[in-house]
Amino acid sequence: MVNFPNSGVSSAFINTGGIINQPHSQIHCKQCGMPGCDLQVMDCGCFLHARCTPISSNQQLTICPACGARARSLLLIPMNFDEIDEAKAQAAATSPSSKRGKKRKNATIARLNPSNSRVDEPGDGSELRTGRWTSEETMYCDKMIEKFEAGQLPIADGVKLNDFLAGMLKSKQSRLTKKMKNARLSAKTYKRTIGYISNIEEAKEVSQLERLFFESIHCNMERAEIRFHMQKEWRELFSAFCVSMSQKLDADSWLSSVEEMDKRVSQAKDAARMARRKVLMGYALSQDASNREHGVFIENNAASERNNELLPSHASSNNLNGMVHQDKKPRPDHCATSLREFSSPFVGRVVQYLHRHKLPFEYVDAWVPSFVPSSDAPDAEQKCRLCFAGFASCDVEIPEDGTAPVPISGQHHFDLLSFGEYSAKFSFDVGCGLPGRVYQSSVCSWEQGVANAPSQQFERCGGGAQWGIKTDFGVPISSPQVGRIVVV
Repeated sequence: MVNFPNSGVSSAFINTGGIINQPHSQIHCKQCGMPGCDLQVMDCGCFLHARCTPISSNQQLTICPACGARARSLLLIPMNFDEIDEAKAQAAATSPSSKRGKKRKNATIARLNPSNSRVDEPGDGSELRTGRWTSEETMYCDKMIEKFEAGQLPIADGVKLNDFLAGMLKSKQSRLTKKMKNARLSAKTYKRTIGYISNIEEAKEVSQLERLFFESIHCNMERAEIRFHMQKEWRELFSAFCVSMSQKLDADSWLSSVEEMDKRVSQAKDAARMARRKVLMGYALSQDASNREHGVFIENNAASERNNELLPSHASSNNLNGMVHQDKKPRPDHCATSLREFSSPFVGRVVQYLHRHKLPFEYVDAWVPSFVPSSDAPDAEQKCRLCFAGFASCDVEIPEDGTAPVPISGQHHFDLLSFGEYSAKFSFDVGCGLPGRVYQSSVCSWEQGVANAPSQQFERCGGGAQWGIKTDFGVPISSPQVGRIVVV
């Protein structure tokens, strides 16, 4: 069985107790003599590739297969981030090129450092490799197919050949099928015979073909990326293989390194989305500012540092959630969810109002009257203006066909947050803009197709187009404190 780590294991630094005290590139397999090992035998200290290690079903490993010494268990080596970190640093310092023939390199830069990719560059955003095959990759792939069909790999039974190759090579399925049209990859499933490469010369050949494949990749960044990925794949496959064979495996440090990988991936995606939001907000503000109507005010710092902040603040989360849950009345299905995000406790009472009156919404922002000077003069007359007071989004989104609400996607939620931050840059004179018109008339306003509407109909149409806002509904609400507010 696989030993899982205890809670509290730090994933910031992987400590293997001083057993692995040299670079992973200098650790050679005791069976084939090639670097890139996946395992260490405890206590003799021999290093092995996963594909070079014999594992028997329901029989614990007690003798080292390399030196014959007594063995306590196998240690799954944690991932080493040195090479991939260097590649990411290089990607961060490299700008995508617009020249022909640089698509593959640009894709590598985008995978390693998403925030440095071109926002307007077309593509599906996939992290899988595309492009031509090198002869070295073809030979390595052919050898993997041979060993797969012979049942000589540490893979659990039932894995399909196309899934194994696509995962190992980090390649799109379509890339595989184009290269091997008649191989019937999806029709072949793995059936173990011995589960490892027993012939030492064949094991050396596999490792040499793998090394030649890495060396055939001219881009240092792509080479580091695929080497890191394939090491991770071999160790994940071996871990699943040990589970299927009931073989004890010390995987504490490995699983901690996996947690570190997941954290880094999440941080990279957040950084990429923030960078993209900053650019899109600049586009939207440029469009709306150029078509601004009289009485509509937009902050001058269009690309201010606020774009780098996570909005809204989580500091008041507990206070607001407490305000919302004080309402003991059952809520309708379309809003029987917890509040996802908010920018002020004031919005909590707005949400309570919407729940009480059974008004469906995915996103809501509030506008309150405030008296501001009409000019910069010291004795300038005070003028009433509708100012942004916060926003909120729900846990569900309402399908266009009117069916039951479904959980909101992460991207849609992020788009609503972006639109909320974008809206914070606006303010409106009474009678101007949607909030100003609703405030002045005290009459609700329903507007559809706002993303393509002219600026005089929806003054935030630039932001609406960028973040998928389709319909808005302005509602005047009486307030004992300020007389009247507007909710959109």
